[in-house]
Amino acid sequence: MSKPQSHFVDVRGLKIHYLEWGEPDGEPLILVHGYRDHAQSWNYFVDALRAKTERPLWIIAPDCRGHGDSGWVGAGGYYYFPDYVHDLDCVIDSLKVPSVTLVGHSMGGTISFMYTGTFPQRVRKLVLIEGMGPLGMTFSDAPPRVETFLSQMKSIRDGTTVEYASFEYPSLEDAAKRFHRVNPRLTAERALELTRWGMHQNGNGNWMWKFDPLHRTTSPLPFYTEQAIAFYRRIECPVLVIFGTESRQAPRPDLQQRLASIRHHRQVSITRAGHMVHQDNPDDLAGEILRFI
Repeated sequence: MSKPQSHFVDVRGLKIHYLEWGEPDGEPLILVHGYRDHAQSWNYFVDALRAKTERPLWIIAPDCRGHGDSGWVGAGGYYYFPDYVHDLDCVIDSLKVPSVTLVGHSMGGTISFMYTGTFPQRVRKLVLIEGMGPLGMTFSDAPPRVETFLSQMKSIRDGTTVEYASFEYPSLEDAAKRFHRVNPRLTAERALELTRWGMHQNGNGNWMWKFDPLHRTTSPLPFYTEQAIAFYRRIECPVLVIFGTESRQAPRPDLQQRLASIRHHRQVSITRAGHMVHQDNPDDLAGEILRFI
């Protein structure tokens, strides 16, 4: 497995970590991971990609704030999509290139289409892997979401919440077994590798996931279908939409409406893959993306 270089960019005092494969003279390809995932989750996909082509690629995979080896927002902070988009913008600015190809998985897909809809000229191709945006909500969903958010924040202040628990494990092997049960498509070896990359040891010697436990709470901001469509309509580049044939992600009732708002798009399905397509079937995913770019 090829070893990436590790870098950081400063975003108003918050350190955003990213991994780099290849050299700056290659075609810039940015990989944006999903919710409670991390940049090293792309390792198998990157290896497959580089094995299938001789064209020079400059691959960059950031850890979203509060994930992987990037900083947490700290006291009084929270995580919102515009923050993630701002971080991505800072990473891309640091590369000093006029345009990039974006590949976003799940939450990373939302970050990527929001960025592309904001800066259409800066993205030459866009790939959305199980990443068409959260379920569409209504205005009436807003008050109960805020109520849930405030209730969870109170539980955190009082130290009584279960959702905010660290979910510590005595060993990596114990955590990997649970991770493997969640995604049995992985080999036991890969489940252990992904667990090792995604966890760190705390002061008690136990193992915890690297993401900020604040991500276990409910965001107070609903996500609206019209919001997604407004960004999609501004996208000018070709878009490849990818689904895993065995994915259990909740279907989007408004999926066709969202797709219809993208001017130039193509859909493909990857077999032998659930929601985590880049982990389940990196070879077929790499082949489809290489054909697209």
